[in-house]
Formats: sequence, C-alpha cells, structure tokens
Amino acid sequence: MMNSLNKLFSFLEYWYFRYMLVTELYMVEKWERKFINIFLIALFFSFFLFNYKVLLQVLQYTLHTQRSVV
Repeated sequence: MMNSLNKLFSFLEYWYFRYMLVTELYMVEKWERKFINIFLIALFFSFFLFNYKVLLQVLQYTLHTQRSVV
C-alpha cells in the first residue's frame, strides 16, 4: 500500500514540477505563487460552474425544442 502511495506522490510531484516549469512560477516568490495558483483555481472553477449551470441548460433547452418541432 505504501509503495503505491509513494508512486502516486512521486507522480504528482513530477507533474507539479512540470507545471512550475511551464508556467515559470518557480521564479516568483512563494506568496506570488500561491496567489496565482488560487486565481487559476478560481478561474477554472468559475468556467466549470458557468458550463454546468448555463451552457448545459441552454443545450438541454435547445435539444428539447428541436425534438418538439420535429
């Protein structure tokens, strides 16, 4: 069990390291890194919420009205 947890932790650590390199967050201070990460999480959450609450209902309404017309 611990071996699989170690592998999972190593995998997540590797991808976090790659994320830091790609976004160049390794060059900023720790408080700036936290602020940017929180901002990105909030941005993606708001995108998800918009897609789930607004676009899904619009799509369901559109599909429902198309079935009624046909």
